[in-house]
Amino acid sequence: MQSSVMNSDASGSTGDANLEHAAVEWLRTELEDPEITGYDNFLDIGGHSLAFSRLNKFLGETFGVVLDMKVAYEEPLSSAAAKAQLVRTSASPK
Repeated sequence: MQSSVMNSDASGSTGDANLEHAAVEWLRTELEDPEITGYDNFLDIGGHSLAFSRLNKFLGETFGVVLDMKVAYEEPLSSAAAKAQLVRTSASPK
């Protein structure tokens, strides 16, 4: 069951919940495990560095954010989603 409660310092928007849901669904497909939930830890579900890189690419393209590796590796997916960071873009030379 997916958690609908987000990090207590979250802004209250549905963005965190949408991000968590999208990350969980992506991981269910990528790791071929329909039982993955936001309560799970990335490494405990069989996540690895290549899957993490692909997940961040997906989240960056879809939501403009990336997960912090340390948080994703040590905390539940819901916490990693709540602590997602905006993608940094480099300024284009003029």
